[in-house]
Amino acid sequence: MSKEMCDFEVTEVLRQKGIRKMEKQKDTIAITLSDNNKIIRSTIYKADFNKSIRELKKACSPYIADKLIIQEIIMIISMKWNELIGNDNASNEYSLRYVNTSSIFDEIKKDKAANGNVSPETWNTTLIEKYDNLMKVIDDNLAQLRPQIELELSVKSVLNIRDCTLPLPMIVLGAPSSLKTQGIELLRKWPYTYYTDNFSARSFVSHNTSVKKEQLQEIDMLPKIKDKIFLTPELAPAFAAKDDDLVQTLGIITRVVDGHGYFSNSGAHGGRGYDTPMMFVWIGAAVDIPRRVHKQLSTLGPKLFFYRLPKEFYSEEEYLKQIQGIDFAKKVEAIHAALFDYLKWFELCPYAKIEQTSGLPKIEWNTHEKDEEEALRYLIKLGRLLGHLRASVPTWDTSHSQGSEYAYSIATIEEPSRAITQLRNLARGHALSLGRNFITKEDIPIVVKVVLSSASIERVTVFDLLLAHNGKLQTTVIVDSLNTSSPTALRTMTEFKAIGLVDKYTNAESSHVMEIRLKPEFNWFLTPEFQKLREGYKPHAQGGGADIETQNDHEHCNDGDSKRSINVDNIDYCVTNKNNESDPKQQQEEDDKLVAIESSGNADSQPHHFCQLDGSAPTGDKETIRTGKVIIRCSKGSDWWRCTGEKCKAKGDIYAMRRHIC
Repeated sequence: MSKEMCDFEVTEVLRQKGIRKMEKQKDTIAITLSDNNKIIRSTIYKADFNKSIRELKKACSPYIADKLIIQEIIMIISMKWNELIGNDNASNEYSLRYVNTSSIFDEIKKDKAANGNVSPETWNTTLIEKYDNLMKVIDDNLAQLRPQIELELSVKSVLNIRDCTLPLPMIVLGAPSSLKTQGIELLRKWPYTYYTDNFSARSFVSHNTSVKKEQLQEIDMLPKIKDKIFLTPELAPAFAAKDDDLVQTLGIITRVVDGHGYFSNSGAHGGRGYDTPMMFVWIGAAVDIPRRVHKQLSTLGPKLFFYRLPKEFYSEEEYLKQIQGIDFAKKVEAIHAALFDYLKWFELCPYAKIEQTSGLPKIEWNTHEKDEEEALRYLIKLGRLLGHLRASVPTWDTSHSQGSEYAYSIATIEEPSRAITQLRNLARGHALSLGRNFITKEDIPIVVKVVLSSASIERVTVFDLLLAHNGKLQTTVIVDSLNTSSPTALRTMTEFKAIGLVDKYTNAESSHVMEIRLKPEFNWFLTPEFQKLREGYKPHAQGGGADIETQNDHEHCNDGDSKRSINVDNIDYCVTNKNNESDPKQQQEEDDKLVAIESSGNADSQPHHFCQLDGSAPTGDKETIRTGKVIIRCSKGSDWWRCTGEKCKAKGDIYAMRRHIC
């Protein structure tokens, strides 16, 4: 057969669906339809298989409504790709990918044919059996994957809810080597996914100057994730960007997850983008979310949701059992097989209708008849709590003028309606993953875990401590329970009052002891019912202890080059350079000496001094302030007192340091 003409075998299924003939004509694929002998033509790009497939899908869509038929056409073209381009010996990874995807659709069609009109009862019973089998396979092989897979199936199922148009972004947070990436990889070969290891927010709608404007649509990512599960296994680079880039990245993301498309302008290509509905769900992963990301999200609109994987602790014997057991790749293969067995059966839902534009099975929600009202009320309570936990509120120290106290400005608290809608969608997705089109209390625990993960870990930890003490906390309890300083505790208590979760009271005996009490409207979180619904879940920080962050934009440190900010245990301190003539080399030498002292383990034998409220301050060229395991190192170079380290634990230490150093 010549390279100019290449006929493709048309299957009986395609014939029944109106495809009469498929052939290559010069540099195009020609598909002849039975009706009116209409010919669909699509260009073959010999050097770009991916582009050829996109053009084929675009050409077929106006004339072939059934997306499964288009996928079968793509499979046939993929199998013949090397023959199409006149390269009989070459292999193509892209064609293999499409063959795999198309074979899954083929298996689904065979299952439908084999099971005929399966009854709702049979489908539901079998789906639960396959779900239980999947969880058993996970428990037998990689048990730590179970929470993540339960979450991912819930998020994935949101795509199958009819008339649900609000994208659901869910970021899994887990320690390194916690298998969070592996959990995402398991879904990679499912047909309704779009996977990328790395992306820029600007790639949603590209303005690449090296590409002609009319070709940019081919590289835009936003239309590629429409009606898909968007998989991004590593989001650390996006969240670690510099402040200006971070604001822009989060700004684009928060707009995209509105689901109304995205339109942007540039000097290179002017205005371009998409103003049509863009439904998708997003499953990403990161080790943890930096504090500044939460701060920016609360300003831009906190539309991302997070799930902190439970902390796993294994004994030496358990680790030994792991490495002596079945090979890791075989464990993953077993889970993958059980997962796809479940997913393929889900596609057979007898009361689902295939959406013509996406090919997705869409299921009508039984809102008015079976949704449990009590479960819906729980969702409302959780949504309201999340709005307060994610609120943005600036606080600052006023000890220099008003005693041991902190002041705050008006908090920015999100209106909870959107969060409630998203939490309800997550609950609906969980219900649908178990074969139900109505919400029950069984769907609430996963929502509780997401709510306790979607605010900063510092706030959630204090809120958890508040619940553990029956809704009442004094300064000393926070200091002792969280091993923190009194000023940190006072600032945290002020924050909780500002965000509207608690009322704050001053101790009659001491102005340094405060008490906060949970507001009555949140008393449900003190009940045994809430404790039961959270299933013992306790979010943990995934990235280790708190770091000192140098920042220049804090409210109380804005006097130009004469001051700089450090953040110690989430409290911002302004350090003054008295004459702005410090010697960097001398500073580094001093720092090296102090680090050497600490690393030698002899810090306690070095001169140390506890700052007191009576006005004393560190003296000499360097001092190590140490209480227990906590150190603040202060060194003096050219009249610049520089403080590094963590926190000072004795009462009044931080106040005195602010008074005399800052």
